[in-house]
Amino acid sequence: MLQPTDLAQDLYFEDALSKADLSGSTICVCAMKVLQYVQANGGIVLTKSGNFCRKFVEWAAEDFQWPGFEPEELYAVNKVLNEPDFPPLFTLHEILLKARLIRHYKGRAVVTRAGASVIGRDAQLQIVLTTHLLQSPMGDNPHANALFWNIGHLLAVIASRLGEWVSIGDFANWAIPVDLFPTKRGTGQRFEACLFVAYDLVRPMTWLGLIDDGRTTQRPSVPVEDRLIRKTQLFDRFVRFVRPNSEGSQNVH
Repeated sequence: MLQPTDLAQDLYFEDALSKADLSGSTICVCAMKVLQYVQANGGIVLTKSGNFCRKFVEWAAEDFQWPGFEPEELYAVNKVLNEPDFPPLFTLHEILLKARLIRHYKGRAVVTRAGASVIGRDAQLQIVLTTHLLQSPMGDNPHANALFWNIGHLLAVIASRLGEWVSIGDFANWAIPVDLFPTKRGTGQRFEACLFVAYDLVRPMTWLGLIDDGRTTQRPSVPVEDRLIRKTQLFDRFVRFVRPNSEGSQNVH
């Protein structure tokens, strides 16, 4: 069944996908592992700063094998692993808290009733994660969001134009008004717009399994604006637009 979302009008997510369907969503797979670990172990010990303890971070790095953040990559720059040294886990911890799937209680991260309810329900967890990951990074400024974070428009562009490989530069030109993008570092509007799109949209969409960022086929040295991306098959199965037609019924895209 299709589930409406508050992210944008006419935007729905498919909640009938299986665990196998969502195997390409790294963050969904790993979030489920965290919830199952918390439930099975009576929680995760927290540091004084509120991060997951080092023992769990080391376990997660080995178990997750997160693309681009595999243990050998993490240990190449860190002698020991703390949660901030593993950025995807740091982000996932924040999302699980905001979504109230876990909470901090007496020095441990414990699963909530809502968290327990999504264990084994992979599609529902994917919807929760997508909803939180695609919240505007620009705050509550309605003008800025209308210009640069109209998520319905952004996803519609991906749906219609990213069936084949396209550059982040081309995608940015289609998705946002590049000539209006603010700059702070003196590097030019196009570069800053492409960096914004790459970091705030392409990266979370890749973690969700909805965009292929070409990591396995492109050299890391390729400039951000020239990097190639395309939507995945999961995108077309998970992201749907439901709009009324002239006969008063609804079209699902």
